[in-house]
Amino acid sequence: PGSVKPTVKVGLSAPFEGRHRDLGYEALHAVRLAVRQRNEAGGVGGRYLVELVALNDFNEPEEAVVQARKMAVDPGVLAVLGGWLPATARTATAEYERQGLAFLAPEAGVVTSSVPMPSDPDFTEQYQELSGGAPPGPAAAWAYEATNRLLDALDAAVRAEGQPTRAGVQAILDMAHQD
Repeated sequence: PGSVKPTVKVGLSAPFEGRHRDLGYEALHAVRLAVRQRNEAGGVGGRYLVELVALNDFNEPEEAVVQARKMAVDPGVLAVLGGWLPATARTATAEYERQGLAFLAPEAGVVTSSVPMPSDPDFTEQYQELSGGAPPGPAAAWAYEATNRLLDALDAAVRAEGQPTRAGVQAILDMAHQD
């Protein structure tokens, strides 16, 4: 009673200023929703609450590298989403690999294509509550699903290791990618 669960962190590297800021905020609302839902359901592995670390990369490759290094310095950050343009994704992916931090980036064109909305029946309504009424677009749909994949990997790492680690999360994501 009265104790607080420890936390783990997931990162979001996205444009929150400049030309692509709408894309960044679309992703941010979706990631916040997924994190909120997981925490309301008991957190990761029933033992850890999830915090979001969101950093502005302007959707530029050089800035994505800077933000990757900032994410890597925080030992609580176990996985990151980002890389909204192909060039940014390529550059960021290489840096996250160097830093030993799990990273998910959308495939080229996902943020401009027609992506099916998540199967969660409350997704659109809850997203609009967080976004001030804006409807979710393709970036939101991808970010929500990708965040849930990261959170599932964190859950699996807790079950496998007792506590999630960067290496454990990456190994689980790699196994899921092979399936």
